[in-house]
Amino acid sequence: MPAKLVRARDLREALSYAFVHRTGVRWRAGTSAMLDLAYDGTADAPMIVDVRHVPDFHTVRADRSVTSIGAFAHPETIARDPALPPALGTMPLGPHEARFRLNTLGASIVVAGPGATRSTDLASVLATELPPHEIPVAVTVRRDAPPVWFGDRRIKRRDGRATFELRVHVALALGGAHRIERATVAHGIDGGPPVPLPDVAAELSGNMIAKTTFAHAARRAADAFRGDDERTNVLRRTIIPLVLSALHDAYAASRAARPR
Repeated sequence: MPAKLVRARDLREALSYAFVHRTGVRWRAGTSAMLDLAYDGTADAPMIVDVRHVPDFHTVRADRSVTSIGAFAHPETIARDPALPPALGTMPLGPHEARFRLNTLGASIVVAGPGATRSTDLASVLATELPPHEIPVAVTVRRDAPPVWFGDRRIKRRDGRATFELRVHVALALGGAHRIERATVAHGIDGGPPVPLPDVAAELSGNMIAKTTFAHAARRAADAFRGDDERTNVLRRTIIPLVLSALHDAYAASRAARPR
């Protein structure tokens, strides 16, 4: 028996359909570029709820304390929206950079399910999978989050067995002009999600920025790769300058924003 398709006019109506059909509901929302999740509503289920035109899934809204970013908002719409909290910096278009920044800022996610929404930690949702009868509505970030400065770098290499795409993401929370209160560093390979580099972050967090601080920390990134094959050795050599460049980018962003 084919699924019944309904088009919700607003979030309340969508939740009412979910309440009636419970775990038998599936969602049609398109692809979330920000979260790298797809909801095409083609699964075998009694009810498919189309929310592609429900504003809560696509708009950026802000009140005094929280900014809510629709989970399926277009990346360019997000990047241009003046309601984005300053702590996010210039919002990138890629899901890897967006996930890293939102996780670093302790973002939450609003999830729609049977008859209600729930709010939970974004990192925990991205680390697992939502049940198929639930769907992300929006990501929320506190507007009073302290400034964090970001740097993102990537490189593509095509050379036989050493072919790969390597991404590096850096976040620095500074105490004063030259002291790092907290650092978060991650890398991703071939489109995979950001993977933390805790040894690099530990080398930075709590330390003053001196001439060799970033270089010493960047060298620790090579420890992320184990093995002695050609590809691993090239990755080990490549990630060090990539982390170093991203650290300098983040620090330069903090200096550019500092009052003169």
